[in-house]
Amino acid sequence: MIPENKLPWQPGMTLENANGAVSDTALGYQYAIQTTTLIRAKVIEQKFYKVPFAEYIPVEVGTGAFLEEIKTNLTYDSAGSFESGIQGTSSGPTQVAQVTVGTSPKTAAIVTWAKGYQYNLVELKKALASNNWDIVESKMKALKRNWDLGLQETSFLGLKSNSAVPGLLSNSEVTVDTTTITGYISALSYTDFATFVKNLMAAYFANSNSTVLPDTFAIPMVDYLGLETPVSPQFPMVSMLDYLNKAFKAATQNPNFKIVGIAYCDQANNSGYWAANGSNRYVLYRRDAETLKMDIPVDFILNPAATADNYNWNGVGLGQFSGTIIYRVPEVLYFNWAA
Repeated sequence: MIPENKLPWQPGMTLENANGAVSDTALGYQYAIQTTTLIRAKVIEQKFYKVPFAEYIPVEVGTGAFLEEIKTNLTYDSAGSFESGIQGTSSGPTQVAQVTVGTSPKTAAIVTWAKGYQYNLVELKKALASNNWDIVESKMKALKRNWDLGLQETSFLGLKSNSAVPGLLSNSEVTVDTTTITGYISALSYTDFATFVKNLMAAYFANSNSTVLPDTFAIPMVDYLGLETPVSPQFPMVSMLDYLNKAFKAATQNPNFKIVGIAYCDQANNSGYWAANGSNRYVLYRRDAETLKMDIPVDFILNPAATADNYNWNGVGLGQFSGTIIYRVPEVLYFNWAA
C-alpha cells in the first residue's frame, strides 16, 4: 500500500531525510566500514505497489504500432418497435417497415514514451570495485520498472496531462452514483449492509439499460482490507467479503465474479485526476474487451547503450500505449464518496 499522503520514491525523485530535507548522503559508493565488516554480496531492491492490471482491464498488444490513434466503429440499430413490422391481409398490400443501422467511431489516442539511462567508465569501475552491484543492470531494471509502473497507473487513473488518455477510474463519460455508497462498506451496520447489497446490482442493471450485469467490483484497498469484518455479531464466522462474493455471484449468475481491492481507488492516491482532493471511487463493470480495453501498440523496447567517446554510454527504452477506453459506457458505473 502507498502510505497516506505520501507517494513512493521513484527514479528521478529526490531522497529526503526524516525532516523532509534532501539527504546528500542517502546514495553513494562510499560509507565507513571496519576490518570486521562484511559487505554482503546480495543487495536488497526497493519495492513498489504492483497490481496485475491486465487481469482486470483487457489489454491488446501490437495493434497500431507507431501510429497516432486507433479508431473502433461502434454500430447501432435503428429498427423501431417489433410490432411496427406486423402485416395485415384485409386491406391489400401495405408498405413494409424498414430497419437500418449506423456507426460511430471511438478513438483511442496513442502516446509514445521514451526514457534513457546513462553510465560512464568511472561508475563501472567503482561498481566493479564494490563487487556486489551491477550498476548497468540496475539502471536497465529501473527503466523497465518505470514503464511497468507507469502503464499500471495509467490503466487505472489515466494521464493528468492528457484527457484523451483516461483510465478505468477516470472516464468522464461514465455515470457517477453518489447516493448508493456514502462511506466505507466495511463500516456499515448489519441493516445498512443489507440495504447496500440489495441496491448495488439494481443500480448497475438500470444503468446498463437492463442489458447486462457486471462481473467485477473494484473498490478502495482500505475498504477491501476491512471487509473481513463479520457481517453481524450473530454470524461471526461469515465475513462481509464472503457474503458479498456469494451474493454477487448469485445475483449475476456468474461464478467468476470478482471483488478486487485497488489502491488507486483510495482518495489518498487519486487526487487531481477527477477532483482536486480526489475521492473514494468504486466501479462496477464488465471485464470484457468489447466493453473496455487498453492498447499497447509497442511494448517496451530497450535499445542497447552506445558510446561516442568510449567514456559515456547512453541507452533508451521506448514504447507506445493508450488509456483505458470504454466502448460500452453503460456497462461501467462509478460510485463516489469523499472524506
